[in-house]
Amino acid sequence: MSDASPTSNVPAPSQRMTPFRIALIAGGVLLFLGMTYQISSDFLGPPLIAFAGMVLLWPLRKIRSVRTLLVAGALMLLLWALKDLAVILIPFATVYLFAYLFDPLVTTLHGRFRIRRGIASFAMTAVLLGVVASFAFLVLPTLLTQFEILFVRLTDTMDDFRAWLQSATLLDNLERVGVDREQIVRDLTTFLQEQATILATSIPNVLQYVMNSIGTVLGAVALIAVLPVVHYYLLKDFPHIKERLVELFPTLGGRRDYLFQTGEVVGNYLRGQLIICAIAGFNVTVALMILDVPFALVIGIVGGLLNLIPNIGIIVTNVVGIGIGLFFGDPWFIDVLKIVAVLMGQSILEQAVLVPNVMGQQMGLHPVLIILSLFIFAHFMGWIGLLIAVPVTALLMAAYRTYREHIRFELKDAEVDVMP
Repeated sequence: MSDASPTSNVPAPSQRMTPFRIALIAGGVLLFLGMTYQISSDFLGPPLIAFAGMVLLWPLRKIRSVRTLLVAGALMLLLWALKDLAVILIPFATVYLFAYLFDPLVTTLHGRFRIRRGIASFAMTAVLLGVVASFAFLVLPTLLTQFEILFVRLTDTMDDFRAWLQSATLLDNLERVGVDREQIVRDLTTFLQEQATILATSIPNVLQYVMNSIGTVLGAVALIAVLPVVHYYLLKDFPHIKERLVELFPTLGGRRDYLFQTGEVVGNYLRGQLIICAIAGFNVTVALMILDVPFALVIGIVGGLLNLIPNIGIIVTNVVGIGIGLFFGDPWFIDVLKIVAVLMGQSILEQAVLVPNVMGQQMGLHPVLIILSLFIFAHFMGWIGLLIAVPVTALLMAAYRTYREHIRFELKDAEVDVMP
C-alpha cells in the first residue's frame, strides 16, 4: 500500500517570469508612477513615500542591498521626523535633561533617607516648577521691559552716534590718508541699524514660529501644563528609562561601560555649570543694581546665560556690558568702570571659589580643544552647538581614553617592515 498522498503528484505552480506576468508588473509600475504624479505634493509626504517604498521592497528584503536600502530609508525618515517635530520634541528633551540632572539627588533621598522615589520625585518637580514660575512672574516681565526700552533707545541713539562719528578725530586722521569719511559713517550707521532691527524682531519672530508650530494657544497651554507631569514620571522611573536608552547604543569591546562613565562626567559638568551660571547671574545683577547701572538685569541675565559657553561667554558678556555702559551710562566712563569691576570680580570669584568647589569633576579638556570645539559645533549647529560643544567633546574624549586599547591599530608580526 502506497503512503503517498493524493496531492503529492500535483505540480507546483510555475514561478517563472512569463511575458504575461512581466506585462502585468510593468503595467502596475506605470499605474503607480502615474498615481504618484497625480497626487498633490501636500498629500504625498515623506511618511507615505516611505510606506510605499517599504511595500515595494519588502518582498526582496532577503537581498543584502535591499535591506541596506530599507535601513537607510528608515534612518532618513527618522531624521525628517525629528526635524519636523523639533518644536514639540525640544520641550520634552529639556524636561528629560532636568530629570537627568535631578536624578542623583532623588536617588540620594531614596537610598540614604529612605524616602519613596515617587515622593522625592514629586518634591523635586514641585521645586523646579516653583523656580520656573517665580522667574516667569517676577523676573521675566522686568527683563522684557528692559529689553524693550533698550531696543527703543538703541534706535533713538543712531542719530547721536552718527553725529559723534562725524566729529570723531579718528576719522579726521583717516580722511587725511584718502578715506571717505561720509562712506564710513553711512556704512557703519546702516550696519548698526540693521543689527538693531534684527535684534528687536528676533524674539517676536521666534515666539510666532513656536506658536505656529504648536498650532493654537490652547495647544501651547496644554503642552506647558503636561510638562511637569512628564518630568515627574521621567524622574520617578529614570533608572529604568536610562537602562532602556543605554541598550539602544552599540557596545564597545562587548561592554557599554563608556556610556555610564562619560554620562557621569557630563552630568556632573552640567549640574556644576548650571549652578555657577545661576550664581553668576544673581551676583552680577544685584551688584549692578546696587551700583545703579542702567539695564543691570539685562547684563546679569545675559552674563549668566553666556556662562554656559566656556571662555567665549565671559568675553561676549564684557563686550555687551561695556557697550551698554558706553551708550547709556551717565556718565558713561563711570558706569563702564562699574561694569568692568563687577564682571572682573565675578570672574575672579568663579576661578578661585566656585569652579574648584562646585565643579565636582573637571572635564579634562585642554582650553585650545574647548575653543576649537565651540567654533566647530557653532558652525554646524548654531547657538545649540555652543551649548552642547563642551559636554559632547568631553563624552567623545572620555570614551576614547577609556577604550583606546580597543581601537588601537597594530600591524601583525608578518606585516612589520624589517630594516636591512
